[in-house]
Amino acid sequence: MYKLRDYQARVKRELYDWFANHPKGFPIVDACVGAGKSIIIADLCQDMINQASDTRIIMCVASRELCEQNMQKLLAIWPDAPAGICSAALGSKDTDSQIIFATIGTLARRVDELGTVDVMIIDECHNINTANTGMYRKMIETLQDTTSPHMAVIGFTGTPFRGNGVWLWQGKDPIFEGVASRVTMDELLKLGYLAPLVVEPMEAKIDTADVKITAGDYNSKQLSELLDDKDLARACVDDLYIRGQGRKKWLIFCHSIEHANLVLNEVRSFDVTAEMVIGETPSDSREKILKAYKLPHDHSDAINILINVGVLTTGFDAPMIDLVALLRPTKSPVLYVQMAGRGMRIAEGKTDCLWLDYTSTTYELGPVNTIRGRNASPKGETAKGEPCKHCSKCGEKNPVYMSECLSCGEPFSPNQSEKVVGNQSGNAEIIDDGNAKWANVAGIGYVRHTSRKSGKSTLRVDYYTDLQIHPISEYICIEHEGYAFDKACQWWREHNLGPVPTSIDDALHLLHASSLNRPAKIEVKRDGNFWKVIGREFGKVSEIYSLPPIKAQPLDDMPF
Repeated sequence: MYKLRDYQARVKRELYDWFANHPKGFPIVDACVGAGKSIIIADLCQDMINQASDTRIIMCVASRELCEQNMQKLLAIWPDAPAGICSAALGSKDTDSQIIFATIGTLARRVDELGTVDVMIIDECHNINTANTGMYRKMIETLQDTTSPHMAVIGFTGTPFRGNGVWLWQGKDPIFEGVASRVTMDELLKLGYLAPLVVEPMEAKIDTADVKITAGDYNSKQLSELLDDKDLARACVDDLYIRGQGRKKWLIFCHSIEHANLVLNEVRSFDVTAEMVIGETPSDSREKILKAYKLPHDHSDAINILINVGVLTTGFDAPMIDLVALLRPTKSPVLYVQMAGRGMRIAEGKTDCLWLDYTSTTYELGPVNTIRGRNASPKGETAKGEPCKHCSKCGEKNPVYMSECLSCGEPFSPNQSEKVVGNQSGNAEIIDDGNAKWANVAGIGYVRHTSRKSGKSTLRVDYYTDLQIHPISEYICIEHEGYAFDKACQWWREHNLGPVPTSIDDALHLLHASSLNRPAKIEVKRDGNFWKVIGREFGKVSEIYSLPPIKAQPLDDMPF
């Protein structure tokens, strides 16, 4: 007899409460990797049918693996469940069962055969196309307009935001209204239901400085040209082989088929069992490979190293993975979280998972347990959490795809991105433990910041560190009153810069002219999505970024 974990039971209660308080609109369950979404969904199906025996449920996913996995979990807790599968890849096109587990591609072509549907559950709902042309949206609208006007839709995901970071319930014409329940990585790590990711200090081997950004991520063609290099693949694999000693199950992410073949050949040169899975891998071959990969590492038929391209990121359940190697960069927080999550499931004999990032992805995006979505922003405005670059003239943040600064019009060079200083991977953290930490300061920038909310200006100090690619900022309220001004005076005196100026323009002039008491290290602690500077160690700083005293238009607001 199974029993839901306490947080799983809480998810079910909060989901029912949500529907009780929201007569219209569809909710999301934000449950991170390892939360046991398939168990929650299985229990939910059984509970809804026990309450109303004629309830009809569709469980919709994007891949055959997820479809089969969710079906198996249901039968494990409810062997006599009135359930069937609608997935061409699994050899079944059942549209009549009371509970149907379906892949979206097969189901969308048979929506007219479904009849009445009371509840549609969409696993990994972040995959839903935001455009009106998406299969999920068309299927929902068709059912609502024909047989099922009162159908409820429930989304499950561990990354409830789109590729650009915007929450799934925001933007133009969203399907979902909000989050009914949430299970976080931090919660499961504390409970021992997730395996922690660990990193080793290392230099990034894949330099993407000259790769352009297209539609918010690395240009695929240029990235292929960079990665399809035998010497580069050999260098990464040689290092990987040394660091991976003692690890039993490796999962390696590559960019392209050509890149994966290079890596596979280099890995096999060490006489290890390795295979590759891509989108074009035939279903029977893919099933055979994955089955062998899930065997114990010492089994005679086991595959212990799996290389993949564009698959095995969402919903792939192989708890024994204890090494994840990133040989392809990304600026997508969704993809980043999904890849990291493959190594965080718990398994017998597994204490942690080694995360080896041969790119600057971890450095750029930050600890995986701190990734959050963002609110939708007006067109043309830089959004919090998006990849960005700083204007060399005025210092303001801009989206990486802009050709000129939104604030002052200064053109960007074709390959300009955020300034990277120091070691791109050596101090990058994959899991934030919540403790304060010291960061080495490689450069400092000063600029006026004007709050969009209050209209007040502050002195923004940007510290370029070895902790992350984006600068860590603090805000000095020289033109404010009361406590904020007292803190500004204290900051100025700590830096031994003479009398406190009366305006930000004067402060900028003095800071650019002075080289006294620059922090060589800063102590920081996370405060939500931001870092808060809580201490400084003064000394020599390698570079001071000279920014003119302008009145920049704000692209974000800070809580002061």
